[in-house]
Amino acid sequence: MKPLAFAVVATTLFLSSAAFANTRICVSVQQKSWYKPVAATAPAPAPAASAPPPAPMIGPSPAPAPEVRMIEPEAPPYGGPAPQTPALGGWGAPPPPQAAPPPVRKAKPPANPHEIDPTLHLRRMLEYEVTHEPGFAAVDERCEQRLVIELYQLESGWTVFGRYSGTEREEKVDHAELDEFAELAQRLVYALLRNKPISHTITRENVLRADSEQNLRTINGTSHLLFGMGTSVLFANLPTAQGPTAAPATEGRIITPLSIQIGYRRKLRAWGLDAFGRLNLGTENTGVRSNDLGGHVDYAKSGLLGLNFLHYTDAPGINSFYFGGGAAFEIVQFEVIRPIDNRAGITRDSLLSGGLNIGLLVGYEFMRASSVHFFGQIEASAPAYLVKTENDSGGVNTWMPGATAQIGVIF
Repeated sequence: MKPLAFAVVATTLFLSSAAFANTRICVSVQQKSWYKPVAATAPAPAPAASAPPPAPMIGPSPAPAPEVRMIEPEAPPYGGPAPQTPALGGWGAPPPPQAAPPPVRKAKPPANPHEIDPTLHLRRMLEYEVTHEPGFAAVDERCEQRLVIELYQLESGWTVFGRYSGTEREEKVDHAELDEFAELAQRLVYALLRNKPISHTITRENVLRADSEQNLRTINGTSHLLFGMGTSVLFANLPTAQGPTAAPATEGRIITPLSIQIGYRRKLRAWGLDAFGRLNLGTENTGVRSNDLGGHVDYAKSGLLGLNFLHYTDAPGINSFYFGGGAAFEIVQFEVIRPIDNRAGITRDSLLSGGLNIGLLVGYEFMRASSVHFFGQIEASAPAYLVKTENDSGGVNTWMPGATAQIGVIF
């Protein structure tokens, strides 16, 4: 039994050591550059070969050179100084000009003994983080995987690329300074070894400048003034006169007020935003002689302020459909007929109510090549409230959905 027990223990220890073995990783940091290399200076042209001396001529000897005699200057009149005669040959020649002294070269300043090598600094930080990550160890030989970091110099700091062979993942930091290398190493190692985006490794203690100093470019849109006219169709249960002497009864009615809209439309490529105001004016009014007992209710008017979000199906096209949705806050006014014995010169009372409407719409813009173009639009709305209001003359208790159709111009 003893050999069997020994084999079991040995196998267990071997499997345990294999299970808890660290992945050996070699870390390297490379300083690179993406600046354009300076063009090499063209070499100076070689001096032309000196011409060979002319061949001696065969013929009579040339005549001897004429004899040069010194001419003494005449004595100056009135005992003045004798003029100087330039000397010929080497006798009395002026001294040769002195050569210019060589330029004095300034000595190079001594190297700063405290200057940090960024590649060595970052490499050591990375090795520390790799070794402290469970299941990994930073080594110099017998590598199982490699962690390669590239530094590309900027005017200030570096752009950093990191790649780990174990997951084939690559991450980038747009800008890092020397004083951020500790946080940079921590985030790069965790992101690469654990196969996560570096943006998911941020904590309160390792924020880099690049995380907060970002220059964002925005899309320039176009702004337009919108004017539209149309009609609405509303459905409501309202008290309705049944005759001069009969009490009103609640009936379903279709109301068709006129609709006038003014708004602002902002277009951002395939998207749009409408901020609008709308006025609905009632077109139906029952005479007081038809309701002596009072209580009949007519729709008078309503006002809305809303926002709609749009999406264009053909954003660059000359013509395009669009669809969207939004919401509007509405205040609606009804008029109720007073009883005949309580009129005293005032025949109607006002009833006010209001709330939020949710809407969906579809539309079509055309002639969009011009800054002034046109649109047609249909919008369906569903109130998120009940119209519930009353006074001594009567009251309303209804839900009033509807739709609006309009055409208009966009400036």
